[in-house]
Amino acid sequence: MKKLLLLGLLRGQKLHGYGLVDYLKSHSTGGAAIGKSNAYRLLRMLEEEGCVESRVERDGNRPERHVYEVTKAGEALFLKLLLETLGEDATADQPGIAVLNYLDELDPLQAARQLEKRRQSVLQRYEELKVVPEKVLYLHPAMDLGVRQLEVELEWLTQKLKQLHKRATNVA
Repeated sequence: MKKLLLLGLLRGQKLHGYGLVDYLKSHSTGGAAIGKSNAYRLLRMLEEEGCVESRVERDGNRPERHVYEVTKAGEALFLKLLLETLGEDATADQPGIAVLNYLDELDPLQAARQLEKRRQSVLQRYEELKVVPEKVLYLHPAMDLGVRQLEVELEWLTQKLKQLHKRATNVA
């Protein structure tokens, strides 16, 4: 999935490593989160496999940067991985979601405090993505799906918080 994501980002555009990492950091990638060191490791691996090429460029007084672009072999691998993964059900494959199965193990007020933190974080991501123009969401269906998933999660969190608060008042 991570190779697919990197190749997809590099298709049709040349990116330097920092720009690629910055993009990955600022855009949700779901379960395929790629950190800085992992991104560079994958880029080196893809380069060794002949799927990307890099060259050193300098822009004005800035330091030299490695700029990456997809090769024909990388394009072929991208299409192969895309076809293989497109049919998989990965929507619910999110680390951190399974912990919700154990909410009843906690004091309802403790659980509610933590879920409220989670809700605020989800709300922040939702507000950042909600300003993305409809045209962009149309061109990036995964981002559109992400917005809709955040909407559903916010609704679920709101309901669960009500339930926890009700349970806490019944316990007291």
